[in-house]
Amino acid sequence: MYSIPEYLESKTNKYIFWAVLIAVQAVWIINSDGFYFIDDSSHYNYNRHFLDSFAQSTGAWHRMGRVLLFALPAQFGLKGVQIVSAVIFILTIYTAYRILKLKNVPYAEWVIPVIGFQPVLFNISYSALAELPAGFLIILSFYYYLKDNPKAALLTSSLVFIFRTEYSYVCAVYFLIYAYRKNFNVLYIAAAGPVLWYLYTTIITLNPTQFFYDMTLHSRLLKIDAGVDWYYYLLHSPKIFGFIQAAFFISALIIIYLKKTLKDYWLLVLFFFGGIAVQTLLALKGLNLTCSIGQLRYVGVVGPAFGIIAAAGLGYFYSRLNGKFYPAFLSLLILFIMFITGPFSTPYHNKFEIEKVSDDIVDLVNSSYPNSRIITNMHQVANALDESQTGGKIFTLLSQKNLNNSKDAIVVWCSYLEGSPFVDDDVTLKEIESIPGIVKVKEYSGTVNNCVFAPVYMYRKEGDEYKWSREFIDYMIADQTTWENIDIRVYLKP
Repeated sequence: MYSIPEYLESKTNKYIFWAVLIAVQAVWIINSDGFYFIDDSSHYNYNRHFLDSFAQSTGAWHRMGRVLLFALPAQFGLKGVQIVSAVIFILTIYTAYRILKLKNVPYAEWVIPVIGFQPVLFNISYSALAELPAGFLIILSFYYYLKDNPKAALLTSSLVFIFRTEYSYVCAVYFLIYAYRKNFNVLYIAAAGPVLWYLYTTIITLNPTQFFYDMTLHSRLLKIDAGVDWYYYLLHSPKIFGFIQAAFFISALIIIYLKKTLKDYWLLVLFFFGGIAVQTLLALKGLNLTCSIGQLRYVGVVGPAFGIIAAAGLGYFYSRLNGKFYPAFLSLLILFIMFITGPFSTPYHNKFEIEKVSDDIVDLVNSSYPNSRIITNMHQVANALDESQTGGKIFTLLSQKNLNNSKDAIVVWCSYLEGSPFVDDDVTLKEIESIPGIVKVKEYSGTVNNCVFAPVYMYRKEGDEYKWSREFIDYMIADQTTWENIDIRVYLKP
């Protein structure tokens, strides 16, 4: 169908892409001794101490699939989780590559950097989060759909439920397709994910209604943000999926429409825009169905589906090029831009200030108060102790009961946790300081900019002549990491 220059379809190019991606991932993992911002460090703790707090894995926030997937790797420490997550990332891209080969798309090997260098997806590709496994299952189900394997397509799409519940619409689409085709004997498989989670919850809690209560968690939590505009995720698509990738995605949609080949990709298009629509609805201003606050990683789940279409657009583009030098030069340029606006604009997962403070608190207790328990709601302290955040040998959750029952204890108060909807028993600073005989032994305060951990940040300079580059760098880094306002106080309770 296409006249494809052999040198751009050689195995050499494919292996170079794999080598570059794996090398880049290795550099980021080696230089990362911390976590992806928001939730990742807490999830890691539950993975690491699964046997100490396995009852927590039934909940909607902890997500059964994520906990069980990373529980074993976490026993080998943070690097164990990072490496396993990176392998899942590689398998995701390989599956996308096989899909393009099934469709005889030229230059299918370009899907490796097209997906691999997506900013948000790369940033979570070595974390303990649920978005990447969900994205993998979505395109794996599409692969089985193309291979005409209804059972596998329904099973893999149903398992998305145990990672990112809101993306279960993917399984619903397959259910309708196979129902329309009258494949009634396979439709029951669509219930595999929910049934598996229900049985898991019921066995652990011995409560047949607990599953249904847990599934409503996010609708019960306080709404902690004003919400987003309807165009929020569309507007930020270039920095979610990559500028080059977005350009070829749009061109691919135009080309497949003009060529009347939309039937080959309509499911992926539906999955992508469905994900955007669902996440927008959940976080929309004035609606706020959950406590979701519009994080970019939420739509990273459809990044692999987006990347397949974008890679097809890139393939159509290259099939029109002639000569050898010009396509090779253009390839290097495209790869360079994708790298700069992708991994190079994402931060190393270095320890946040709150994690460094937690390490310092543990060192303080070990050296000056070796027989004291630590009472706090900071799970980062539990990580520093390598204990479960539900409670361990030294770590104890901050509550009135635990305060009353503990003597010679170290109480750690953190400002951002006071009044938090994620804290079961809110003990205020005023209540802590009113305890007879309590003494403040240390205080931490300050504001920290974690954006400096992104390699591109070294090129951010002040001055009017750097205004454009500074604004571009700020745009790329925003929502990829966070600033911290530290206000933590340590007390000795007699």
